[in-house]
Amino acid sequence: MRSAHRLTDHGRIGLPAMTGAAALGLCLTLLIPAGDASGAEAPAPAGAAAGRASGAAGAVAGLQEVSSFTVHFPAAPYRTANIGRAVELINGSVVPAGQTWSFNGTVGERTRENGFVDGIMINDGRYVKAPGGGVSSVATAMYNAAFFAGVDLVEHGAHSFYIERYPEGREATVAWGTLDLRWRNDSGHSLTVRAESTDTSVTITLLGTKKYDEVRATQGPRTNVTAPGVRRASGPDCEAQTPLEGFDVAVDRVFVRQDREVGRQTFRTHYTPRDEVVCAVDPTQSPSPASPSPTVVPASPSPSPSAG
Repeated sequence: MRSAHRLTDHGRIGLPAMTGAAALGLCLTLLIPAGDASGAEAPAPAGAAAGRASGAAGAVAGLQEVSSFTVHFPAAPYRTANIGRAVELINGSVVPAGQTWSFNGTVGERTRENGFVDGIMINDGRYVKAPGGGVSSVATAMYNAAFFAGVDLVEHGAHSFYIERYPEGREATVAWGTLDLRWRNDSGHSLTVRAESTDTSVTITLLGTKKYDEVRATQGPRTNVTAPGVRRASGPDCEAQTPLEGFDVAVDRVFVRQDREVGRQTFRTHYTPRDEVVCAVDPTQSPSPASPSPTVVPASPSPSPSAG
């Protein structure tokens, strides 16, 4: 069992090199092993709420449904285009045993040349428009499919602030050249990815052979709750933003065989507050500085946006 998992291309947990990812406005989810898939059990955290993967196993072209996860989102033309394009590129991926699947490696850069359009993304703690906005719904569906398949989660990062349509502590975003979503197929058998989308949902299903009878998720309470601030901005590109508190949350991944817990991993996520953004009516009005928020990580001079 490894003591640390590589989460970003910037370095390992706790190393100064992680500040590059933090400057993107991305919140990194830490993986802290608390038992392995073949031995010690660990007690559930106090007050944790239990959850399970949805969807029954079934045979599709001789393959078993290992896991499946659906993310729902509000309809928007840019989401339909960008999520549909990502699904088109992902669907049918085959990951041999021992190999690693990469979101960025499979989908490629989210550019107009690659079939993506402008959409809403997060940059410096605010919603902005950039090509590929909305693909984090695909990344989150893939992350949860991999989570409940029980495969090795190699690299992932959560949004800087919490987005209500995603499971707390179980969501993922991506940024080209900076943050990827990667998982290693340690199931011992090949896995095939089935990706589907509609105007309001995306579903990722992994087909192959189950490594565990069941994989469960248990979520603890919100801690270190922090109030949001207020930002005032102007200009035609200003995107209004509703406020939401920041918080920490822990999620356990529980591996089960024959009704017995055979392993557990803990993921800890820190969300910064989502400041309210008020767009000025007068386009000539200069933006006011943001209200102080001690937990917000300062952005680099030219932060890269993460998929919203």
